[in-house]
Amino acid sequence: MALILAVDDESSGLYFRKLILEHAGHTVLSSTGVEEALSLFHANPVDLVVTDHLLGRQTGNDMAQEMKRTKPGVPIILLSGTSTIPESLVHADAFLSKTEGPEQLLETVDQLLSSRAHSDNQLPDRAEQTPLRELLAAIVEDSEDAILSKTLDGTILTWNKAAERMYGYRAEEVIGKNVIMLAPDRPDEIREILQRLREGKKIQHFETNRRTKEGQTIFVSLTISPVREANNGEIIAASTIARDITQTKMAEDALRNSERLAVAGRMAATIAHEINNPLETVTNVLYLLSRNARLDEAARQHLKIADEELRRIAQITRSTLGLYRERDTTPGPVSLSEMIDNLLMFYQRQVQSLGVKVEKQFDSAGKVIGVSGELRQVIANIMANAIDALGVTGTKLKLHIYESTDWRNLGRRGIRLVVADDGPGMSAQTQANLFHPFYTTKGQKGTGLGLWVSQGIITKHGGSIHVRSRTDSRHGTCFSIFLPTNN
Repeated sequence: MALILAVDDESSGLYFRKLILEHAGHTVLSSTGVEEALSLFHANPVDLVVTDHLLGRQTGNDMAQEMKRTKPGVPIILLSGTSTIPESLVHADAFLSKTEGPEQLLETVDQLLSSRAHSDNQLPDRAEQTPLRELLAAIVEDSEDAILSKTLDGTILTWNKAAERMYGYRAEEVIGKNVIMLAPDRPDEIREILQRLREGKKIQHFETNRRTKEGQTIFVSLTISPVREANNGEIIAASTIARDITQTKMAEDALRNSERLAVAGRMAATIAHEINNPLETVTNVLYLLSRNARLDEAARQHLKIADEELRRIAQITRSTLGLYRERDTTPGPVSLSEMIDNLLMFYQRQVQSLGVKVEKQFDSAGKVIGVSGELRQVIANIMANAIDALGVTGTKLKLHIYESTDWRNLGRRGIRLVVADDGPGMSAQTQANLFHPFYTTKGQKGTGLGLWVSQGIITKHGGSIHVRSRTDSRHGTCFSIFLPTNN
């Protein structure tokens, strides 16, 4: 397949795009910056480029111009968060909106690659001198995909290293046993596959699931082919090529969820914007009523309460619009204490309904230099997780900001934010996997990306994030975030 260069200054989007392209069989180089991308492009035989339109202060079109200058035959796909072409595509070969999904991206990649003339690759002289049987055996053994062969009744004959890594079984543990051991809950599926193989039919890119030695269920893409006797063409066995697509499946689900969240965010921002107009009218009416000398004291008290509630609504709409519009990735001064106060307003009703007491201890205003929207995303995620835990058990949420040193480098000064709760706590296994992508304890409600993305953001800001948790009688969880003040 092709060697593709993927470029995006947003690491999470780049990660998913890389997984999807790799799942399609391509080899992918990735970069978050223009200079690095150009270096990779010039140093490698890249067949196609997929790049975001906005790359910091530069654009994908600018980068495409430099690429076309040296390698005009390499097709370039330009991606954008908008559905309209942001500028004239002078140097890009295709434009795609990110909302069109992975299927459209893969279709466009295939179209551009098929239209490009490829020269046939010749085997090196040394390979030509190698006996074909030995060469094929080496290719199978060193393949990144799991490759196994089996008889027509399902008995496993060969098992390569990638199969060992994917399924967890060593070759001596599976050779001579039936392939049903990899899918004990799918006997009908195995029987149907074997029957199709006996009929000489090939099965391509069949997506299903299999069970590892540890009992874990993984998603796989299978290509299964009948093996024929060289002399008479009789079908004597079958070969299976299996690729683990578990992370790709999770990435696709995460992309769909993120798009739904983006739509919800746009709707919320639109609603907040529209609310401001009648809100201003009602505020003005209350102001005029409060100046009426004929009102008694009880009426004035009622007007005061109404005015306070309207001010709270106004603050919520401003914060909602701020969350949606806060997309500038330029670092600037950020007050962590103000950010927490604004976020608490969103969670106020939920906290009150749970009977949770919020303890704020701001020994510092928490002034740091960073990307406001990204830091808000981190703090909101950790606070939301704490409140979710308190929905199970517990009554306390503590938020502490103070000046501190970096535990990894005591000479480095900064700000530390602690978010602690007395919820049920987390097991050692959960803590060990907490910052891994797609790991979640929330079932269908979670994507398993929040803390992984949060860790990446904090690391990007030169900081660190740690967690302590216990499930005994002194149960609870404590997240500690350090951010340098001189970043």
